[in-house]
Amino acid sequence: MAKAKALPKGVIDYRGFFNRLNNEPDTLSLILLYGEEQYLIDGALKTAKKKFISDGGDTVDFNLIDTRSDDEFSFSKLEEMASMPPWMSDRRLIIIKQSGIMGRDIDEKDLEVLKNIPSSSVVIFVEDSADAKRKIFKAFVQYGTVVQMSVMEEDSIRVLVSKMFAKYNLTIDSTAADSLISRCGSDMLSIQGEIAKIALYCQNAGFGRVDDVIIEECCRPDLNSRIFDIMDACGRKDPAKALGALNNLILTREPVITIRVQVINHLKRLIMAKEIGNAKKMAVSLKMNEFYANKLIGQAGSFSMNRLVSTYLAACASDSDVKHGLIDERYALEIILVKAGTGER
Repeated sequence: MAKAKALPKGVIDYRGFFNRLNNEPDTLSLILLYGEEQYLIDGALKTAKKKFISDGGDTVDFNLIDTRSDDEFSFSKLEEMASMPPWMSDRRLIIIKQSGIMGRDIDEKDLEVLKNIPSSSVVIFVEDSADAKRKIFKAFVQYGTVVQMSVMEEDSIRVLVSKMFAKYNLTIDSTAADSLISRCGSDMLSIQGEIAKIALYCQNAGFGRVDDVIIEECCRPDLNSRIFDIMDACGRKDPAKALGALNNLILTREPVITIRVQVINHLKRLIMAKEIGNAKKMAVSLKMNEFYANKLIGQAGSFSMNRLVSTYLAACASDSDVKHGLIDERYALEIILVKAGTGER
């Protein structure tokens, strides 16, 4: 299992944040949550709301600014909100989503607003990404709490999956858990939805344990794993086996267009893996799970760079032909696999 990436100086992970939120809420005032794991972010915001807002205090002690919903953010607006005393709760909670401030320079007056958040308020900024080298990031580290909400490690996801099933009085074996995680690309929101569906199926069927057969019956095809299998066959110069695996995947009713796009993207990632050659560097630069990056690098070893590039260019050309109705979609995909499965090593 790959180790978690080191955090920037002064940044804590989701475990540390939930521990402080539950056990030391009085130490929190200005908070920056950033990262791609929406499940963890949603959980943190729900927990914060329960922790800081009293029953019935939503309308008077809680403020939400979400620029994706055409809300406008300004530091003067934040200062005004934060200065308002809470009415029914011990503290006022202000959540600001996608403010955009992490990507721009701010002046000293704005920094003063962040520095002087009243103890009667808790302000949480939620951003997709953040640059640790920027002045604004360093201000959050200095004046508040910065939390990286990265994709969870697979071991942690397995534990969480078991706990989620336990809430439905169900157990799941390790093979089935790994299959579920792979099918959902380690995305916890997707995993949560699949678990609810599987639990309903098991309860109606009278099952108490989830195995890989149930996962196969209830869940989306494990497309990532199937694409890896197809490309493994190509790497071994066995295009016949690759085409057979493709046919089996199509029989699961996976749309050919989805498979073709995935294959093209997979070829692009293999080229990157071949060039970078280091799983840790690849995971950091491409923001992907290190375990997945390591698998890509291993598979890229079966191909020469020239073979990967020429196959990818041919795939892009066939993509244009498909869009213009010059070639059948499945035939175009088969040509890609035959090309990938032949040529020099």
